Amino acid sequence: MSRPSRAISLSAVQDRSGLPRHTTSQEGIVPRGRLRWADLANVAGAVTTGRLIIAVIFPLLLHNPRLALGAYIAALLSDVLDGALARHTGTVSHTGALLDGWVDKILHINGAWAMALHGLMPGWWMWLWFTREIVQWLMFPVLLHDVRNGRVRTYTTSLAGRITAVLLAAAFILTLLGLPTAALWVSFAVAPAGFLTATGYLKHALDDRKRLR
Repeated sequence: MSRPSRAISLSAVQDRSGLPRHTTSQEGIVPRGRLRWADLANVAGAVTTGRLIIAVIFPLLLHNPRLALGAYIAALLSDVLDGALARHTGTVSHTGALLDGWVDKILHINGAWAMALHGLMPGWWMWLWFTREIVQWLMFPVLLHDVRNGRVRTYTTSLAGRITAVLLAAAFILTLLGLPTAALWVSFAVAPAGFLTATGYLKHALDDRKRLR
């Protein structure tokens, strides 16, 4: 006699980013689709790509800190705009959300080392600014396969993540304005906020791996 198959109820809900998050009664989530470059062929994707261009050329703008500051503020505004456009036009995607997060990291890491090279800040500040990214990079080799196959959920920004982003932006702007003392105090606040954010992401990622084994 064949064994009865277990029925798995499948429901689709949406997270705060507007992305569908599929859940099952047995495993909690099911695998997502693969990342697709075609998902970026829209207005929101173009805005995100524009921010990537700013991130790449930012070191070339530092001969004029005010010009660099303007470019950085434009990048921050585009970070808000691309998500709003994606939701408004119905083009929210796993690919877009993932690229959005990584472009932000490229912008800040590329900008930070360039400011250090220009003498606007000491290099060791980067250890404070990028505590979150250091933990995430340690996770990267383990999770790369899962991300490529869509097995890792698209995370909404946590409260700690939003606080980290605001503090990092403040430290960045204060540095470009030539206010190193204020930037240093804000930098000391970035580190614990970033570490708290990264440990939250790590917990979610490890939970997903257990559920999808």
